[in-house]
Amino acid sequence: MNWMKENYFITLFLGLSVAFLMTFIISNTLSTEQQYQIKIEHGDSLWELANKFATNEPKEAWINTVMVMNNLQTSHIKAGDMLVIPEVKEDFHLDHGTEIASDSN
Repeated sequence: MNWMKENYFITLFLGLSVAFLMTFIISNTLSTEQQYQIKIEHGDSLWELANKFATNEPKEAWINTVMVMNNLQTSHIKAGDMLVIPEVKEDFHLDHGTEIASDSN
């Protein structure tokens, strides 16, 4: 305890460093929106990509989000370009259907 009183600046610096690191780690862990990059293939359109990747939201909303994320002024995209899209969220259901057990053959 005597050392901490004599070196209060170092103690304060270490305490603030630990607090900063904890805040940084927690904020990265709790990030809610991930982004992915996809390469545009010949014949792709935002509408087709929305049909493929927008699972839980309206297609128009997904397209608007992608346009904002990529600073697109129009919905036209070119083959070979990279496009940032929101995380693909899949619903996982453990119910694979109901089966009734029976002793009869």
